Amino acid sequence: MIYGFVLPRLILGSFGSEVNGLVASIGQFLNYIALLEGGLSGVIKASLYKPLANKDYEKVSSIIKTTETFFRKIAAIFVLYSLAVAVIYPMAVNTTFSWEYVFSLTIIIALSLFVQYFFSLTYRLLITADRNGYIISLAQILFTIVNFVLSLIVVYVYPQIHLLKFINAIAYIIQPIVFNIYIKKHYPINKEAKHDSQAIAQRWNGFGQNIAYFIHTNTDIVILTIFSSLKEVSVYSVYFMVANAIKMLVGSISGAITPFLGNVLAVGSEKDKNDAFDFYEFSMNQITIFAFVCGALLVTPFISIYTRGIEDANYYRPVFGYLIMIAEAAYCFREPYVNAAYVSGKFKETAKYAYIEAGINIAVSVMLVSKYGAAGVAVGTLISMVYRYVAHVFYLKKNILDRAIVKWLSSILNICALSLFSVLIWIILLNKPVYSYYEWFINAFMTACFVLLLIITYSMIFKRKIATQLLHKIIRKK
Repeated sequence: MIYGFVLPRLILGSFGSEVNGLVASIGQFLNYIALLEGGLSGVIKASLYKPLANKDYEKVSSIIKTTETFFRKIAAIFVLYSLAVAVIYPMAVNTTFSWEYVFSLTIIIALSLFVQYFFSLTYRLLITADRNGYIISLAQILFTIVNFVLSLIVVYVYPQIHLLKFINAIAYIIQPIVFNIYIKKHYPINKEAKHDSQAIAQRWNGFGQNIAYFIHTNTDIVILTIFSSLKEVSVYSVYFMVANAIKMLVGSISGAITPFLGNVLAVGSEKDKNDAFDFYEFSMNQITIFAFVCGALLVTPFISIYTRGIEDANYYRPVFGYLIMIAEAAYCFREPYVNAAYVSGKFKETAKYAYIEAGINIAVSVMLVSKYGAAGVAVGTLISMVYRYVAHVFYLKKNILDRAIVKWLSSILNICALSLFSVLIWIILLNKPVYSYYEWFINAFMTACFVLLLIITYSMIFKRKIATQLLHKIIRKK
């Protein structure tokens, strides 16, 4: 996450907003190849759990071989797709750079994605399915450190964006090398194993959800590229970088709670199921309020310091900062309802909500982007998030838990009241200009303490029973 903050600032400072927007835009166009995967990763991991537990390495070998073949087909398609993007993109986008400049940069950025699909993704899935995710983390740490050092050398010795992105792509090869060494040492994979077509037979079940998530994380920049400017793309990407980091943090906590919910929904009584869901929703709501209220209050001052000295685009966008934070908060608030459907195996049944969400996001963003720029696409994202949130609330009541809608309405009122009260009190007591990272960190610490204290006080007064339950679980974990 730290590296993700540092590298864009290096690009902004050394190459300007248009280059930063160009790099972000090319990356999003190339990422559309991920649609071909169609949610296969989750299906493959699910198919590996049983043979790994039984140490049936012949079955594991068959699944791995089938997966490698599939991803290599994607890699081959990706080569053709990358060439098409490299040729057409420079002619379709409004930029001051030459066709040759953009073409070559596109090919270089595509290299790292090619390495991922052709060399590392299959083994990454195997290692993760075998609950050895720390290997992935170690490889990522090594890659990030090497990449960061090389990036610094390029920026300060020979500042060329093409060389910087080429070094990034070469450093990416570290990960598949680490994975290959680990796999050869720990798994007797039979390279001659037969294909197992059943391993990927269910990949379309999660395709709708995959489409919606992909559009949520990628389409805004593409729409800004087509209907706005690369400088506006740069503004969006810098703010989204912060919002996405917060969302990932909240999502990691949600991921730790989800298996608990899945277990109770599978074997628990109706009361146990509702109690477990209440606990999950309350926990996620409080965590999301804390993270995104702090984010909304602090993001614009942070971006102002982060982009100081960058004068080729206006990065002071407080309204957009609030909108992008609210949109990503809505994504996190709905997590309990969406995950309840997932752990219940309701992929096909809820796919329509994902498709409609994607359509709303694109349609509203396109309508608003010309007039409102980055703020317009943020509104499109927010409206689509709210739609799917509400849709899953009603689906949960009708098909999974007989849970009164008034409970959800009550939680929404609590969220709005607590968030607005936090913002208003902050504006009165803590809102002051900051001019350095040191001042920002002091203000951020005070803001976090204030919001946390407010949430704890509210919870202990109005939600004492469930708040006490959450506190006991945290203490027992320690």
